[in-house]
Amino acid sequence: MKIFFALLLIANIAFAVFQWLLPYEQLFVENRKVPAAEELQLLSEANTEIVSAVAAVAEVESKAESGTETEDVPAAEPVEPAPAEPETLVTEDDSDKRVCYTIGPIKDKARAIEISGRYSGKQVTTTLKSNLEKQYMGLMVYIGGHKTRTDALKTADALSAQGVLDHIIVNRPDQKNLLSLGVFGLKKNADGLKAQVRKLGFPANTEARYRERTIFWVYAEQSSEDELLRLLEEAEFADGISQIPTQCLPSHH
Repeated sequence: MKIFFALLLIANIAFAVFQWLLPYEQLFVENRKVPAAEELQLLSEANTEIVSAVAAVAEVESKAESGTETEDVPAAEPVEPAPAEPETLVTEDDSDKRVCYTIGPIKDKARAIEISGRYSGKQVTTTLKSNLEKQYMGLMVYIGGHKTRTDALKTADALSAQGVLDHIIVNRPDQKNLLSLGVFGLKKNADGLKAQVRKLGFPANTEARYRERTIFWVYAEQSSEDELLRLLEEAEFADGISQIPTQCLPSHH
């Protein structure tokens, strides 16, 4: 044990002598000063700068290979189109320049043709038209109910004996052997005879009578820019023929 303490003492004396002989700065090299920490940079910003730098280098290399200039070329200014010239619109006058009228009624076809030719000779377009109409003739006084013609004749003889002399036998599809006592344009005359015959004991009646006839009309067209033609004569006006303004028919042009 004494030997151990003696060795420890010798070791301490030797270390003290060694430290005295060798300076402390040479024994422990001073740690180099570490520079202040740089400001932290976000990873996203760093990546953006790196990518931008790489893209810039790639663009320079690409232009160098193609031989093109890297200088910026100013963009061409937009050229305004010249104002279009206004188009001249050509409109057609599609207004109806016709004036139309109808001439009639005309009872005779030959007369209608003559009047139509009178207007067409003046460069007026004409068309002859016709229609069938019933013409009122008046009231007929009659006695019906006869089964045979002989029965109707017996009634006629009886009336003659009473002073009624005008009578005629009429046959119609719907009624045979009618004994007509006349047709009267005035209703009061027909009613007077009917009352007289009934007083004599005969079943007299009245009925309106018509007859069918063909009526002719002349349809005419002329230009409204021309003077309106009036070519009817006084005799035609007296017969009831008139020149009546009418709506023009659809044009075929």
